[in-house]
Amino acid sequence: MMHSVRCIIMAGGQGNRFGSPTKFLQRVCGEIIIVRLLKQLRAICSHVLLVLSKHTLLELKSLCSNYEIDCIELCGENYVKDLAIILDAYIKLPALVLAADIVARESKVIAKFVEEALSEPAEVVTAVTSRSGGAEPIGLSLFKAPTGSWRNIVLPPNLITDIDEVKDLKQAEKVCSNNA
Repeated sequence: MMHSVRCIIMAGGQGNRFGSPTKFLQRVCGEIIIVRLLKQLRAICSHVLLVLSKHTLLELKSLCSNYEIDCIELCGENYVKDLAIILDAYIKLPALVLAADIVARESKVIAKFVEEALSEPAEVVTAVTSRSGGAEPIGLSLFKAPTGSWRNIVLPPNLITDIDEVKDLKQAEKVCSNNA
């Protein structure tokens, strides 16, 4: 059964590891990463809130009107701080929180995560994938409450990834290809 949830896209970071705060404007699989993500979220999200900062506001402001989504500007100094503000004051839970640099093979990957996360007893469920010999969060979490018990769900790296460094763009291209 498909669930429609509120979605928060975190797009206000400084992008230090990548070298640019607007890494989600890179092209992957023939599309701009954040535009591709917004298209994939249409069937999943009942409401989308795009979180911007002084680092990303100018480049992303047009997305707010072009995609008819709500946008808010926060400090952009710290992901956890900005997320706490959003979860506390701006959106009703449950909410799917996504980094703006996520690349999923198709929307079904994200939808399946939401479905599984909603069935978990934990208040916060985070997607992790194998990378560098361990399980790393990929910037995809479902919050049923702002705090509480936490559970990880492992997703295959050939179905979803995020862009932390320039080298991650190659993995993102593999996610999109049919040969991944």
